[in-house]
Amino acid sequence: MSTEDPLARRLRLVRMLAWALVALMLATVLLSAYMRLWQSGLGCEPWPDCYEQALRGGGEAAAGAGLALARLLHRAVASLVLVVALLLALATLGVRPRLRREAGLALVLLALTLGLAALGVVARGSTRPPVVLGNLLGGFLMLALALRLAMPAAARAATRLAWPALALLLLQIALGAMVSATHSTLACEGLGDCMQRAQALGGEWSLLDPWRSLAPGTDAAARGVRLQLLHRLLALLLVPVLLLVALGALRQRRRVAAGALGALLLLQLLVGGLLAPAGWPLAQVLAHNLTAALMLALLLRLS
Repeated sequence: MSTEDPLARRLRLVRMLAWALVALMLATVLLSAYMRLWQSGLGCEPWPDCYEQALRGGGEAAAGAGLALARLLHRAVASLVLVVALLLALATLGVRPRLRREAGLALVLLALTLGLAALGVVARGSTRPPVVLGNLLGGFLMLALALRLAMPAAARAATRLAWPALALLLLQIALGAMVSATHSTLACEGLGDCMQRAQALGGEWSLLDPWRSLAPGTDAAARGVRLQLLHRLLALLLVPVLLLVALGALRQRRRVAAGALGALLLLQLLVGGLLAPAGWPLAQVLAHNLTAALMLALLLRLS
């Protein structure tokens, strides 16, 4: 006969469900990124002529068997995510005493799940920047919150810089999503080129408004260059900030978390730095996307 405390059993069940949600959200992030990037023209052949042609024509890459399978899998995984989110809410709220911390996270996860489901129904198949931002940031936050729920809470944040670093990383992720959603991948190459083109093209900062639709031309080019410029400048700012967060975790003897953050940062720099020279291969962009999601999850864990 088991002598395990009922509260401990509930906590163990919640952790197991949360780890299941982490796995499902990793699959969701990858599948969503694959569909979004394929529809934006990345991975088309012959590169880059096909991408530039799609940009001029405002079209998307033709749907193939891979995209159809990704959509089918995405729907199946999204259904499982909703089931697990409901089970988490019931496991934390349905029995007394309620698990306050876990219940709060479970309710946020359920709200995000329902919000993303509603967005999928209202804007099915849309690649407009606001829809892309909503899907990507919502999915990334769900992954981060699920990981936080799956692991015991830390006594305190690794450093005071953890929350600012989290906000900066969210902004960086949003900029990256805008780059792909606005077909700005080839707007410029390298920081110096982006700065020169931004100065030459001019344009207002209001061009970055994701709700503003621009016809192909000078305004669209100016927005793409500015997005690339901001994305690269923010990356330069994030590197020392994330290193300081890793150092703070190391000082608290959270060596695994510190090492993981450092490894993810190094991987992101390598993958991101080689994207343009490699011709923006789809698999490498997917790795860049997944690494950003894992960094966000780890940062929230250290906050």
